[in-house]
Amino acid sequence: MNYKSILMASSVLLLSACGGSGSDDTPTINGNKIPILSIANIGNDITKNQTIQLSATASDNDGTITSVIWEQTVGHKVLDGPISANSVTVNLPPALSYAPIEYAFSVTATDNEGATNVKTLSFVARNSMDEFATARLLHQGSMGPKLSEIRKAQGLSEQQWLESQMAMPIEYHRDYLVKSEGEDEFRYINRIDGWWKATLRSDDQLRQRVAFALSEILVVSDANSGLSAQPEGMINYYDLLLKHAFGNYRELLEDITLSPIMGTYLSHLGNEKADDALNIRPDENYAREVMQLFTIGLEELNPNGTAKLDAQGNTIATYGQAQIEGFARVFTGWTFANSETFKRKSNDYIKPMQAFSEYHSSKQKILLNDEVIPQGYGPEESLQIALDNLFNHTNVAPFITKQLIQRLITSNPTPQYIERVANVFNDNGNGVRGDLAAVIRAIYLDDEARHFGSVLRYQGKLKEPLLKTVQFWRNLDAKSLEGYYRTWSLLDNYGQGPMRSPSVFNFFRPDYQPAQLHEDELVAPELQIAGDATLIGTMNEHFADLVWSAAEGHTDLDPSGLYVYIKNDMNDLKNEGVNALLDQYNTLYFAGSMSTDTRQALLDLDAYFDDDQYRERVSYLLYMIAISPEFNLQY
Repeated sequence: MNYKSILMASSVLLLSACGGSGSDDTPTINGNKIPILSIANIGNDITKNQTIQLSATASDNDGTITSVIWEQTVGHKVLDGPISANSVTVNLPPALSYAPIEYAFSVTATDNEGATNVKTLSFVARNSMDEFATARLLHQGSMGPKLSEIRKAQGLSEQQWLESQMAMPIEYHRDYLVKSEGEDEFRYINRIDGWWKATLRSDDQLRQRVAFALSEILVVSDANSGLSAQPEGMINYYDLLLKHAFGNYRELLEDITLSPIMGTYLSHLGNEKADDALNIRPDENYAREVMQLFTIGLEELNPNGTAKLDAQGNTIATYGQAQIEGFARVFTGWTFANSETFKRKSNDYIKPMQAFSEYHSSKQKILLNDEVIPQGYGPEESLQIALDNLFNHTNVAPFITKQLIQRLITSNPTPQYIERVANVFNDNGNGVRGDLAAVIRAIYLDDEARHFGSVLRYQGKLKEPLLKTVQFWRNLDAKSLEGYYRTWSLLDNYGQGPMRSPSVFNFFRPDYQPAQLHEDELVAPELQIAGDATLIGTMNEHFADLVWSAAEGHTDLDPSGLYVYIKNDMNDLKNEGVNALLDQYNTLYFAGSMSTDTRQALLDLDAYFDDDQYRERVSYLLYMIAISPEFNLQY
């Protein structure tokens, strides 16, 4: 039974438990009227670590009440045995896991002739996040939380916040795509500008974070490719990820397969059937990558993400050349929508590709698990069979869910965590496979993500460089007077940019393992882009943003320059003092993980400045936070 069902059932039980009257139709036993019993309504908004009072009122129309007995029947033990009292006080334990806990109590009223009346009180105690738990969830589930967002969510349960985010309307990036002044066409920088605006301003932050993660799994890139001239198509592709972030993975897989952006990037747009006379062979690029990167990976996997081994202890390949050739044939005959002919193309980078049967291979197509599409099948039917074949492979659940966990929660999830989420991918509880909304809930609500249960030696992940800047910019209202975010050097400064990876393998591989972590068998994907140049570039960028580009440090602002606004932090420092400001930063930037050493280092830095140098004090505190190890870890 899910949380909502439990809550609704509890409400019914509460209503049925209340009331009672002294009318003549009171039930009787051997001529003796049974006691009249009612239970005070305690409401439905019950949280863990709370003290509540259970109260009952009993009376008897033809005698007296001799006892009222309370007894707990369901839930963590909070009542020691049967208790004789009209009211009892119970202390609910604090959160032992994210999951709501159901409690039930029976109360029995007995009259002087031994007649009894029994009623039941049931309720569900939910989590109530404190400020650090809230901050941790929002660090994981947003592009970088604002302090106002943390405070607004505090007191909710994790599930309540997730559900409220999933219910929000989609804020598509295409709505933020605008042409530069004096330009007749969209340019590459307009797409980047639109990404910044949507990322910084959108309320559907969970969806934005999940779409960003998907963009690093289902990769397309306009770096070093002709797609840099297709900003509308690129932003439309990103919007597909937003659209399907809480949808079904099978539908997402089909939409990205038929995207003309993906078709151009991995060259199955314009892919033709074999023609020996013209030395034409079906392009195998997408056939390889849709298997290797987008669905099943290279090795057969157990449900927990570990590799299956043969009798000799070797890994087992998921596919071979026969499957590559089979899928390559599937992806023949597709080109731009509304093209006059297969060769006379419309160059429509927005609409899904359409098929031209005469260019589709009608030969037999060998798929995974010995499935075969017989010869003579057309492009549309072949595509549906092939995508179903991929989607239903047992590898998809552990392969995709592990990468989502790595992008959202932790670089090194335990096999048990992976298997729990993979099970939800396979069946959302209602027989549906590939339900991403259910998968995302499972990822975020797992005790391993919420730091409940067993203590893990390695938790969290390194923050991606771009996301660190996003949080500062969201909190400090970064903007330019002219309204554009012109960030041309993202790859130089951060080692990454939205849909700007150097290859289909993303900026970093999910299995990247620095030499220092080899002995511990740990991975740290983000460290693959943490070379000397990138680290220096990112540090310089943080200094430029937080020190040089604080608007309060300038009398005249460059209309095209990007500035952060730190006036609120300056006022807090002036009015509340440095320790209060650091308490605020501990929640906002560290989710409560600021160590005493880091705090002392920040206090020592602040001591270098005069008391009234509020702008300098705030800027340098923020910069030191930006380069501190604890801030750079999403815990």
